[in-house]
Amino acid sequence: MCRSQSNIAFYPRYVGCSFREQFVLWGKELRVVEADPFKAIVLPVSGNSVGIELRKQDVSWKEFLSIASQRPRSNHYSPVYRPIDSTINILFSSGTTGEPKAIPWTQLSPIRCSADGWAHNDIRAGDVYCWPTNLGWAMGPVVLFTCFLNGATLALYHGSPLGRGFGKFIQ
Repeated sequence: MCRSQSNIAFYPRYVGCSFREQFVLWGKELRVVEADPFKAIVLPVSGNSVGIELRKQDVSWKEFLSIASQRPRSNHYSPVYRPIDSTINILFSSGTTGEPKAIPWTQLSPIRCSADGWAHNDIRAGDVYCWPTNLGWAMGPVVLFTCFLNGATLALYHGSPLGRGFGKFIQ
């Protein structure tokens, strides 16, 4: 199994989740199927067609949303109060070693990110902020929490930030 396959298989087992997203982005094929997940939920790159033949157990994003929309949902959600050091998210990084590492984020982490964004990047209410990153990488939650807690709008670009399209998006 290549490194990307082992990482794809590692993360869901590590956190006990049954859902993981992967992309075919910038011409790179990520080996989700070769990692042998039980089920893959496949999102289209553009439009509604996933453009590939799905395995028997896999579902398209459109089918997943259809299934989810048929489930009962509450209109009221009660807050859950937890200590400041409670884990709210687990980021993963392979760092320089190539070995997966779990980085627990506590409830304090987003507050620190938003304070740093306010002080060092001058992110304020009413700003529109774009930081080209994958939301699954460590910088994704940083920029997400920074914008939302400071009242800024997060501009998300779908595609490579290396071409003309990204430049036009920023303009």
